[in-house]
Amino acid sequence: MGKGGEMSGTAVTIGEYEYTLDAKHRLVVPPAFRDALTAEGETRFYLAQGFDNCIWMLRPSQWHQMLLDFKENSKKIADANKVRALKRAIFGRAIDVTLDEQGRVLVPQNLVDHADLKKDVVIIGTGDKAEIWDRRAWKKHSTEQVQPSMEELAKEINL
Repeated sequence: MGKGGEMSGTAVTIGEYEYTLDAKHRLVVPPAFRDALTAEGETRFYLAQGFDNCIWMLRPSQWHQMLLDFKENSKKIADANKVRALKRAIFGRAIDVTLDEQGRVLVPQNLVDHADLKKDVVIIGTGDKAEIWDRRAWKKHSTEQVQPSMEELAKEINL
């Protein structure tokens, strides 16, 4: 991995950042994520309903890759109804948001409700995207799900 979270010339989304969601649902995007966006010549992110009650935040290149991956991987699923339902949940509720001059994005109400965002939020990088969490929900999820899964999987793959 190279300087600034780059791997083979592609910026990797990493780190954990704590921010405050203001009353108008504006959220500061971490500087490293903004820099990666600027490096792509872009000014907007895609926000989508994620799993485990979080919001996904992706640069356009990441969004495009997710679309390609979804299209390819959904061919392997026999139940077309499930594929359509997931497609509607992710893409139908997604939005592209432009950074304002202060490096913030406006999180729409439907996504605020999905993630049950309050004032204190956490933005975490997961390599291929960022996730936006209510701070309390993230701490609970991290303790109850992430840490035990990480330890179990690390043993299975001998890390």
